[in-house]
Amino acid sequence: MSPLSTCAVHDGLVYAAELAGYVHCLDARTGKKYWEHDMGAATWSSPYWVDGKVYLGTGDGDVHILQHGKTLKPLGKVEMNDGQIFSTPVVANGVLYVMTMKNLWAIANK
Repeated sequence: MSPLSTCAVHDGLVYAAELAGYVHCLDARTGKKYWEHDMGAATWSSPYWVDGKVYLGTGDGDVHILQHGKTLKPLGKVEMNDGQIFSTPVVANGVLYVMTMKNLWAIANK
């Protein structure tokens, strides 16, 4: 694994992404690997944990959403169709912010 980004840690689990587009879930104490997921595109984004989910952006301009936990459960992906995502999606005050190469998006429920 060759990580480029920082890791996210929650409930004793570590989420680590590698440039090649794989995200891994590991036990924070032992290093035991629970799962890995191929996002199909390179990522410079760091995993971001919020509200029981892990978010990651890719060079293809997609935001992948994974369920937090020891079992891999992809919840879906959002195709931004607006350029590559090199930054980490973040949440503030109930709004998900995603920065592509062209725009900063603010995504929220009405």
